[in-house]
Amino acid sequence: MTIFRSARLKLTAWYLLIIMAVSLLFSGIVYRIMTQELRRGFGLQILRQMPHDIREEYLEKVREQAIPLPFRGLAVPVAIDEELFSEIRRRIAVNLGLVNLGILGLSGIASYFLAGRTLRPIEDMVDAQKRFIADASHEMRTPLTSIKSEIEVALRQKALTSRQARSVLRSNLEEVGKMQGFTDYLLTLSKYETGEISLPVEPVNLRTSVEEAVRRQRQHIRNRDITVNTQTPDVYVKANPESLTELVTILLDNAVKYSPEGSAVNIRISRGRSAARLEVKDRGQGIKASDVPYIFNRFYRADTSRSKHSADGYGLGLSIAKSIAGMYRGDIAVRSTPGKGSTFTVSLPV
Repeated sequence: MTIFRSARLKLTAWYLLIIMAVSLLFSGIVYRIMTQELRRGFGLQILRQMPHDIREEYLEKVREQAIPLPFRGLAVPVAIDEELFSEIRRRIAVNLGLVNLGILGLSGIASYFLAGRTLRPIEDMVDAQKRFIADASHEMRTPLTSIKSEIEVALRQKALTSRQARSVLRSNLEEVGKMQGFTDYLLTLSKYETGEISLPVEPVNLRTSVEEAVRRQRQHIRNRDITVNTQTPDVYVKANPESLTELVTILLDNAVKYSPEGSAVNIRISRGRSAARLEVKDRGQGIKASDVPYIFNRFYRADTSRSKHSADGYGLGLSIAKSIAGMYRGDIAVRSTPGKGSTFTVSLPV
């Protein structure tokens, strides 16, 4: 994106400016220290070459002024070769300049790389938001288009009966319900992902959550003539009861939705040394290996790979389930074999 390329260049320039300012500051300090030490060294060398009596007289003056010779330099000016001294200072300055040029080049490359690494999470977040807006707009457009079309058709009829009007309103109400359900899903997902929900945590029996999820899905299960087999011993985890039930409900709804009519869904709970495991297994068409890495992404639906029939949904349920599991430092995974079914496994710390 152009905006991020521009931001990367600006951030690189700021990094480079800071690095060079620090480098030049230290170079100035090094230059001053080196020239002072160089002048002191020249002075000491000349002092050693003085006749003994003159040197003693000079040192006597230094002792009278109480100036430590090794630390303060020469107390009394000593004539040195200024031309040689200037040449050496020039060479020091040139070498420091070359060092700073090298630092400029290397830090420029490093700064550009670091700026890219710094902006990458922001760029990914913006891309994700753009995809989210596009997907959400697409999902909202379908029921809105249906409502609009039905109303336009009804208005074209010159003699619209009360029965026909009620039919149109009933259909529109169904579409409005779909949009309301969709927005509820979005709000729930947003709260779980951003951590805005602060739910009380307590020991929760996974068995109770499974029983409540089955109760909530009872009508859906009956409509599809699905048998739900449970193997659910008492296993406790630290979680919020409502969110844990919502997690199980999502997985059960997903299994029932994609299972052939008249088949079975198995739910199993087990406890390991440090984690509880919840498995929800269906006998549907399974998930293609190419789809597995993406099924927990928002709005992703692999209908054609999981079922021969069209399944309603927004592609948000598994994203919410993953967010709930992550909220309790848990994990959710799937094993699937095309043509044989899928098994979703949730692991939660105990």
